[in-house]
Amino acid sequence: MVDKIYASDENYKDTERQLEEMLDKVFGQGAAEMERRGFKRRVGFGSRPAVIHIDMANAWTQPDHAFTCRNMDTIIPACQNLNSAARAKGVPVIFITTAYEVLDTSLPSDMGLWSQKIPLETLDPSTGAADIDERIAPQPGELVITKKRASAFPGTYLNQFLTANRIDTLIVTGVTASACVRNTVEDAMAEGFRPIVVKEAVGDRVAGTVAWNLFDIDNKFGDVENLSTVVDYLGHLPNFEDTVPTPTTQVVEHRPADAEFAV
Repeated sequence: MVDKIYASDENYKDTERQLEEMLDKVFGQGAAEMERRGFKRRVGFGSRPAVIHIDMANAWTQPDHAFTCRNMDTIIPACQNLNSAARAKGVPVIFITTAYEVLDTSLPSDMGLWSQKIPLETLDPSTGAADIDERIAPQPGELVITKKRASAFPGTYLNQFLTANRIDTLIVTGVTASACVRNTVEDAMAEGFRPIVVKEAVGDRVAGTVAWNLFDIDNKFGDVENLSTVVDYLGHLPNFEDTVPTPTTQVVEHRPADAEFAV
């Protein structure tokens, strides 16, 4: 089912299909080139993961908002499957949203300069725009962290929580591939957490944006994996309380990327 916001835009869908066919060819060649240059190595899965959903809140997941993203009919079920697999093993599930308290751009505001570029004033917490989509609603005891920037790390206690709970792997979903997901993945790598991006659980607004960013992330900043691979990994873990962290210096056996990202 095509998202309602794009249901009447067949020209857009045709453009997207054509673009994806072209990108498949380009990325197929590019993947081989990047591997020859020593990129596209695998960080691999650790032993003590957390699932983190980036901006899976109503402003992004529901139609008719300035921040609405596409393909929620695929992304929401993927997140639901991940949540079920993680919760079955006691793996932490974390939700990140974005909201602001001072929405008047004429006043000193927590929106900062970013509001001069994008419509942050529409992320009013009193409207429910920043509430996590009820289809993947947090369970009691699961963290919901509000951020002010693209990445989930700066200005929040995410790093503190991950470090205190000895998390070594971040399984990342959400929107947008080109901004908040990507920035979070880059910061996760920089802070020493293994980023695993779930291909079917990442979205954006413009044709080609997801494909390009997943290709580039897989080259440089984290491993892009199919949903089935990640669910299988979670299913074979011991219960979370029985796990121990994987040292960051441990050598991880190289294994091929998912077919779309492999040579």
